[in-house]
Amino acid sequence: MRYSPSFARSSGLIPVLVVLAVLALVPLLSSSMYLRHLLVLAFVFGIVASSWDLSLGYGGLFNFAHVALFTIGTYAFGLVGQTLGLSPWLGIAFAGVAAGLVAALITLPILRLSGIYIILVTIAASQVLYQIIISQSDITGGTSGMVSLPALELFGYRFNRGGKVGYYYLALLMLVASTIILYKITRSRFGRAIVAMRDHKYYAISRGMSETRTRLFTLTVSAALSGVAGGFYGSYMRVASPDNFGLGLLGLLLSMLLLGGAGTIWGPILAAFFVTMVSEVFAAYGAWRNIIMSLLLIVILIFYPGGLWALLQTLREALDVVRSQATARLRRRFGLGQREAMTGAHETMVATRHGRIAVADTGGDKPALLLIHGNSSAKEVFANQFKALRDRYRVISFDLPGHGVSDNADPEKDYSVEAFADVAEDVLKALGAANPFVFGWSLGGYIAIELAARGYPVRALAVSGTPPLRVVPEDVGRAYDATSHFVLASKTFLSPAESRDFAASTTGPKTVETIHLHRAVRRTDGRARAYTLGKLQIVDWPRQMRFLRSTAVPFAILNGSNDPFLNHQYFRDLKLEQWTGEPDDIQDGKHAPFLLKPAIFNEKLVAFLRAAETTSRHGADVVA
Repeated sequence: MRYSPSFARSSGLIPVLVVLAVLALVPLLSSSMYLRHLLVLAFVFGIVASSWDLSLGYGGLFNFAHVALFTIGTYAFGLVGQTLGLSPWLGIAFAGVAAGLVAALITLPILRLSGIYIILVTIAASQVLYQIIISQSDITGGTSGMVSLPALELFGYRFNRGGKVGYYYLALLMLVASTIILYKITRSRFGRAIVAMRDHKYYAISRGMSETRTRLFTLTVSAALSGVAGGFYGSYMRVASPDNFGLGLLGLLLSMLLLGGAGTIWGPILAAFFVTMVSEVFAAYGAWRNIIMSLLLIVILIFYPGGLWALLQTLREALDVVRSQATARLRRRFGLGQREAMTGAHETMVATRHGRIAVADTGGDKPALLLIHGNSSAKEVFANQFKALRDRYRVISFDLPGHGVSDNADPEKDYSVEAFADVAEDVLKALGAANPFVFGWSLGGYIAIELAARGYPVRALAVSGTPPLRVVPEDVGRAYDATSHFVLASKTFLSPAESRDFAASTTGPKTVETIHLHRAVRRTDGRARAYTLGKLQIVDWPRQMRFLRSTAVPFAILNGSNDPFLNHQYFRDLKLEQWTGEPDDIQDGKHAPFLLKPAIFNEKLVAFLRAAETTSRHGADVVA
């Protein structure tokens, strides 16, 4: 499903606010006019590069006339502000309109073209625009360009006074406004149409999308934003030069787009700052500056094809891994007594094939009952079962790798349903708990089924919130109702708001009883979410389904009657042989009936386990 939260609820809100606060304070903390000048150029180039990203990165349209449209905006400002003598503010607005209209005209001959043909046509169009500009020397100044363009003024305040602080803040405001517009577009139905036309053109057309309208919208909006930036640039630099039609500016802005990461919006803005500042560092090297910048661009793109944005995400992931691992170690060291009091079980660390795992075990020689928790949770979610069932069973649960107080692990080999089933085997072997009863919740249900389907001896098997799958991804769409929860379950990074939403949807609102589960979501290694769900297609689902249809192992499904994430009809249509004949729904149990309705759940689970024990003693098959 499509998940598009507001920016205020995203993980980018706080970093962006911090950066904006720093940029807003620069003129107040530094008197360097040159630093302000470089930042103004970065703001302008950020607008042009990110708006170009809308057509090239998101739209897949290789529009090499984008820089020419930026220059058209500069000349449009000069014509209105200088030649016609109208308000410079009107000139900036007209610059956007002029660039948009020219882009619309360029769109017409490329409506049925693609690839290199669009490149050729747009390069030719930029050359035509260049020839028009230099040929109308009476108006445009020809090869000399237009000079002494009017400065901006508002309520008697001239923006070019006081070190051009007014231009600085206006450029920053324009960058913010441009980014908001692009952000809104890329997350709107127009944005989805743009990407669909890029990725699956004919499928998008078959679904009723208009290629003409989509391309026209993409190029026009992209050009209009660039044109406005061009108008501002003309007022700031006070010159409109035909040199901007050349390869120099084109190469600079294209390097920002590619270096930042196409199809990201944020990447080109980041690269605009990076290229502007780094190139200035090497300014003393003369001609070597361009060589150094080119080599730097090549190196970054070789190791990070996604550009600086991909590099930033890699660094962010590395920091999150350190944070989540440190959290696990601190809680393991200082929260042991609280966790053991919560479950009434002894906690120990067990070495497995996939790292050190925290295990809670009530001990004794009673029949073993293994409880496996779900995605971004922890073993303490079963606190009610530990206390209620310990007199009859040896209750065991463990924190999955990257969860609770277990160690983080290698995402490539340790975060998958199969690897988690390996962990369950190793834990049971280390504890000497043979032939256990097994209950799995949500993701834990798939782990439990995988454990049994691979041939590990279990006495009985029960799941909750876990629709058995036959083929992925088709059955995922049938078994689950499309909700943002399913998307959050696979996200590497969760914002504080998303973390609260995810925890509340699985285990209920934050209360004294559930606060530790909300904290478990924040502690979880985000790679465990992304990698585990990303590997669902390689799980041997047919083997799991064959096991459930043919096994003599007693099986039960104990769902909440109002689980918001499940298509309950899907369970009934499977017609699996199980303890009750069909899923035994628990009234108002939602996604975690064992937590929200523990008394009813425990009663049903114990009844199922007793029936399984009786059947096992008599050596009879269990038939639902």
